[in-house]
Amino acid sequence: MRSALAVALVVPLTVLSACSGTDDAADEPLGEVPTFPSEGPALWNPCDGLVLDEVRQAVGVELTETTGSDQAPQCTFTPTQDGDPALDVNYQLYPGSLEELIDTFGVPEDGTEIDVTTPEVPGAEDARLVVSVVDDTLAVTGFVQNGELVQVVNGLDPTPFARASLVGAVRTVMADLADHADESGLSEPDPEG
Repeated sequence: MRSALAVALVVPLTVLSACSGTDDAADEPLGEVPTFPSEGPALWNPCDGLVLDEVRQAVGVELTETTGSDQAPQCTFTPTQDGDPALDVNYQLYPGSLEELIDTFGVPEDGTEIDVTTPEVPGAEDARLVVSVVDDTLAVTGFVQNGELVQVVNGLDPTPFARASLVGAVRTVMADLADHADESGLSEPDPEG
């Protein structure tokens, strides 16, 4: 399924996250990134299922990896050269569908068109790919869902960007994340939930 629609999904250059679990996220102005509810699952790092050299190969540039600490996990791939694409990976538990999640973003006030597709990702129960250009920067966000686990890949590439290249890199990382989702221990529904 392929459709072009506008949703309030903007990935700021300083903070790469784009998820919402609240109904009032649609009321937030464009430029603010909604977040999932603050009650989080046990800490886990999605970088555990990724291999730096494979991410470098997928993106096509030299990257460094930041994984944070056990207490504050982070999964960010920063280019060593200014102007190259960057990736950030995060996750959250979400009991609904990805369609419901995307619907919570609302419509941007400035009419920015955002392309949302439903790619086939081996190992994922569902997936969405969101592509837009904001302030001359290509923003590509991939969502992969396994049970209640939703892993999110945010990719940014400033002008002059290579759309096909970044979309391909995000899709590759999405497949790697889906392949390792069971290792998180978070992909099964919460029995108390």
